[in-house]
Amino acid sequence: MYLVDISSRQLYIRDLIQKKINAYIIDDNVDACEVLKMMMEKHFPVETVGVCNSALAAIDDLREKDTDIIFLDIEMPDISGLEFCQLIKQQINPETKVVFYSAHSKYVINAMRQEAFDFLLKPPTVEEIGKIIHRYYENKLTTLDTASRCGQLLRPLLVVNYKNEQIKIDIDNCAFFRFSTDNNSWEVVCIDGKSFMLRRRTNADMILSLTRDFVQINKKNIVNIRHVDMISENSCKLNIKTDEDLLISRSFRQTFLDAFYSI
Repeated sequence: MYLVDISSRQLYIRDLIQKKINAYIIDDNVDACEVLKMMMEKHFPVETVGVCNSALAAIDDLREKDTDIIFLDIEMPDISGLEFCQLIKQQINPETKVVFYSAHSKYVINAMRQEAFDFLLKPPTVEEIGKIIHRYYENKLTTLDTASRCGQLLRPLLVVNYKNEQIKIDIDNCAFFRFSTDNNSWEVVCIDGKSFMLRRRTNADMILSLTRDFVQINKKNIVNIRHVDMISENSCKLNIKTDEDLLISRSFRQTFLDAFYSI
């Protein structure tokens, strides 16, 4: 018999339901895009974070946006949806669910061979879209329960772009975060001293929500308290390769100390 942390599961379900599903539509048929977008946003907790009529033109946008499901046409002029599905899994984000969106049922078998999440036949119906949304939630809960049975902690991973590839970083390897005014975005510094730029839409609240170990110490720095080696009156020293010494602002000091002494 396996024990599941019920409170963690309930929190996960609550957050899952409250958060809208981020969908991205790629189809060279403008009308098909508009119909699907309208039906999803009218009837389901879905936000369409992007619509593109060219698969290749969508690559950079997909790397920047946090996307849960991609609705992908198969017959397109620049690259077939079947080929683009492989590109998504190899170069963008293997965790993103791909739903093929086509008027031709003959592609169903090939779609399944590409390990697609589902297949939506044009013209779409509310019922069929609903089945996909329901299956998405079921898949998320199955992942949670499987991890619980295996005794695994659902530790979040940071996904960053590095040399046009997606890299996953375990949060335990994140030493601290700093806000770059030059790039107007946050970057993570790992315990080995390497740094990676985060997506531009990432803000401090999103970073802090990943784990209680991340604590903000000033407007431009968030530290992993498990890598803090020493605290002085107005700064803290991190036990990492770069030997960082970071300023603790007065307004953040008490929160930081409470978090540090609670571990």
